[in-house]
Amino acid sequence: MGFMQKNVNIFLLMLVLLVAGALAGSAVYYQHKFGELTGKQESTSVNLTECRSDLDNYKFNLNKTLRSLTTSTQDVKRYDELYATKDDELKSTKDVLVGAETDLKQAKITIHEETALKNKYKKDYDDQLDVNQDLDEQNAILTSQKAQLESSVITYRSRLDLSEECISDFITSYSGTLIGTMEGTMEDEIDDCKP
Repeated sequence: MGFMQKNVNIFLLMLVLLVAGALAGSAVYYQHKFGELTGKQESTSVNLTECRSDLDNYKFNLNKTLRSLTTSTQDVKRYDELYATKDDELKSTKDVLVGAETDLKQAKITIHEETALKNKYKKDYDDQLDVNQDLDEQNAILTSQKAQLESSVITYRSRLDLSEECISDFITSYSGTLIGTMEGTMEDEIDDCKP
């Protein structure tokens, strides 16, 4: 038994040493692997932090883009409404313009007709002025002739009055005498009374 006890103890010791060496080797191995895993974990953690930071940036940019897209969509709707309003205003303005063009054409026709009528009246007026001028000239001539005739009438009346006076004097002076003896004298006096 002594041998067995001695050998068993050595065997146990070897076994314990082997187990202890295996434990130590596995501890070193696992320590080394744990270090690698810790490094990988730290690298992965740093990578994860970067990814989270990138994800936060992407989320921020996505939210910003969504807000911009929402704003753009609202702007597009607003512009569509504004376009529809402006299109209606344009159609209304075109209708007003067409009406104004029609009125303008009618006004041009009216102005053309009135201009033609004005020109006709002006021509008639000028013709009438020429006629009036001719009539004024004729009136002046007739007035001059009338004045001459009135002057002639006055002269003839005055001669007639003289002749009547002479005849009246003649009749009075010879009213009681014989007509036969005085015939020659009378003829001379009558000749004096002629105008």
